[in-house]
Amino acid sequence: MRWGSWAALPLAFAASCAIPVVSANTFLPAGDLRRGDLQTSLSMEVGRVLAGPTDLGERNPVPPETQRWEVLTWIASDLSLRWQALDWLTLEAQLKLTDPISPVYLAPVGGSLGFRVRLLDLGPPREGLAIELGGRFVGVGVTEDLPRSTQDGRNQLDRWTYRALGAELPVVVTYRVAQPLAFTFSPFLRAYWIRAWHDTFAQDGSEQTTTLQWTPVLSAGFGAAAALDFGPLQVSPGCAIELATRAGPMPLRSSSSSRDSR
Repeated sequence: MRWGSWAALPLAFAASCAIPVVSANTFLPAGDLRRGDLQTSLSMEVGRVLAGPTDLGERNPVPPETQRWEVLTWIASDLSLRWQALDWLTLEAQLKLTDPISPVYLAPVGGSLGFRVRLLDLGPPREGLAIELGGRFVGVGVTEDLPRSTQDGRNQLDRWTYRALGAELPVVVTYRVAQPLAFTFSPFLRAYWIRAWHDTFAQDGSEQTTTLQWTPVLSAGFGAAAALDFGPLQVSPGCAIELATRAGPMPLRSSSSSRDSR
């Protein structure tokens, strides 16, 4: 059994996406693991984690305090395990963590299960070209609370809730120049379904909900990374470019209610 660690800092640029960032396991080098090997990895990514408040397409202006939840104000972390079950098959499990820059905290928001099928293995000196086809099923859910004061001076709680289910299909192409150095290139496709809703709880006990029903989001992109091996530790900085459809604005359903606050 071999243990390895991997850290990455991929910067994800999204055109107009509202989906979880690319799973960092996409950029781990192909062909490195042998049968029975177990690899752990910890990654950090800057990118868009889920739809922001403005993606719900609400008619009312979105409070400026929500800016910290918009596109480039999120850091995503993944804690992953990879097990080489067969010479040609790798199994993956991943815990997804989010860390908004303000406030800073780590919280589990979902996970993924996946696999890789090895199409081309490295040559006998463990150098050269390796290709793997991956598949991954992902689920993510986030809730964001914002206590604030309205223009008329009353207190109000805004709660945005997001759910995403989807699948990723990356092709991982790695060229290992030598044992300490490898370059990885990965085109990928993803399909997600996202549901989001916004609840407001007013001081007088009234409630209002705006809902974005399950909406498909499709994306395609390309990533590249360089892996440097330092004995049992592997460091792999990289970046990804992704183009995606947008979850909102879409037809919304609003409802309101009130309750006795005494």
